[in-house]
Amino acid sequence: MELRVAPRQADDQLRLSFTLGLGPSAAVSTYFDWLGNLVHVFSTTPMHKDVQIVASSIVETHRPVLDMPALPDVWPVPILDYAYYDYLQFGGPITDSDDLRRVVAQLYPLPGMPLGTLMMQVLRLIHTGFTYEKGVTTASTPVTDVLTHRRGVCQDFTHLMIAMSRAMGIPARYVSGIIHSGNSALRGAAQTHAWCEVYFPSTGWIGFDPTNNAPVDDRFVIVAVGRDYRDVPPNRGVYKGKAKESMQVAVTTEKLAHVPNHLAGERIQMLRTPMYPESRSMAPAHMRQLEEQQQQQQQEKQYQQQQQQQQ
Repeated sequence: MELRVAPRQADDQLRLSFTLGLGPSAAVSTYFDWLGNLVHVFSTTPMHKDVQIVASSIVETHRPVLDMPALPDVWPVPILDYAYYDYLQFGGPITDSDDLRRVVAQLYPLPGMPLGTLMMQVLRLIHTGFTYEKGVTTASTPVTDVLTHRRGVCQDFTHLMIAMSRAMGIPARYVSGIIHSGNSALRGAAQTHAWCEVYFPSTGWIGFDPTNNAPVDDRFVIVAVGRDYRDVPPNRGVYKGKAKESMQVAVTTEKLAHVPNHLAGERIQMLRTPMYPESRSMAPAHMRQLEEQQQQQQQEKQYQQQQQQQQ
């Protein structure tokens, strides 16, 4: 299995700490994919019923909301760098069609129009013309279906905004991440979220959330970027067995009053996950030793906590 769950390092976002907990015990390797996303890879060979993954991060964001109409960029956008070529192409769920072109025509883009104004119009069009509804689509649903049903969730509206931008010759990319909603009622909080980034030559990539009809601000934590959802799934893998696969996901966030001391830049922890007895005896010796060490550390931690309570 490969995971994309560690927040990215960027000019407006600093990952101060990252901890990955896995169960059953597994050796973990890491690499950066071709888009600069941090990927953790592991294999679990003993027989098991469940795989538990817990990713914890402390992130500091500095992302002020820009005055979009005041930005100097205008449409059409001149693209001279091949680094943006992939973000102009249609593929996978981001499909081109006559319906898409008709929706784009509703924006009435004119040469010299401020790019920030045009993008805000795209946000409003999606917000007023489409209904947020779960269970209607999947991560692979093409934009053509979204245009037909006029319903979907964050990944659908993100794919739609990317398709509209690319139809106008504007580089756009998919972002997966997390929202800290706080006291605000934002769709996509308490779960993984998706939004769109558009390339502005004067500034770089600027985020827009079509699901919430708003530019991206400090509350958004970027985890991975790509051409579409296929480049950024939080988890991807294969398994062998007769059991049917099901998945449960939960996301929690909180705003910290101060940065804790003694942060670990990156730490891998093993979670105690039940395995079949016969499979544990077949596990490699170093895996059994690692599990025993984890159990011993947990026992020592519990003992220290009891001593502190008694004092």
